[in-house]
Amino acid sequence: MKYKKSLWFFIILIIIFSMSFSACTLITKMINTSATTQTSKEKSSTATDYNNNFTLKDLNNNDISLSDFAGSIVVLNFWATWCPPCKAEIPDFIEVYNSYKDKNVSFLGVSVDEDMAALKQFVLDYKINYTIVHDESSKNISGKWGVNAIPTTFILDGSGNILDSQIGQMSKEQLISKIESALEKIK
Repeated sequence: MKYKKSLWFFIILIIIFSMSFSACTLITKMINTSATTQTSKEKSSTATDYNNNFTLKDLNNNDISLSDFAGSIVVLNFWATWCPPCKAEIPDFIEVYNSYKDKNVSFLGVSVDEDMAALKQFVLDYKINYTIVHDESSKNISGKWGVNAIPTTFILDGSGNILDSQIGQMSKEQLISKIESALEKIK
C-alpha cells in the first residue's frame, strides 16, 4: 500500500513538472508573438522603420524611446527593485554592459516599480550605469510586450526585432551567449 502511494505521488510530481515546463514554453512563445504584433503598432514618427517602439521617462524625466538605440543590439530587461531574481542579475548586467557598450550593444532597463524614489535609490546603490526607464501603470509597456513575470529580458536587433527572450533570472554566461549570438546574426 505504501508503495502504491509513493508511486502515485511520483507520477503526480512528474505530471506537474511536465505541465509547468510546457506552460513556460508556451508563455515564451506567446510573449514573442504578442510583443512583435502588439508593440509594432507603437512606432514613433521619427523612427518609422524601428519595430516594437515605445517611449518612457528616464529617472531624470527625459523621454527615452526604444528607437533611440536603433542600429545596435539592445538588451531590453523588464524588472523591479522588489524582485529578488532581478536584484541578483543586476551586477552581471552591469558587468556585461561594461564589456559590450563599445561593441554596438545597448542595455535598457524597464522598471515596473511604483515607487520612483525607491527606484532612484536602488539605481544609485547598485551603481547601474545603463539607461533605466520607468513603466508607469498608465503606459503599461510591459503588458503590451506580454511580460507576465519579471525579470523578462529580450534581445533585439538594430531594427527592434526580437532575436531572443528569457523569462526569469539570466546568468552572466547566458547573457553573454545571447549577445554573442545576436552579434553573429547581424554580421
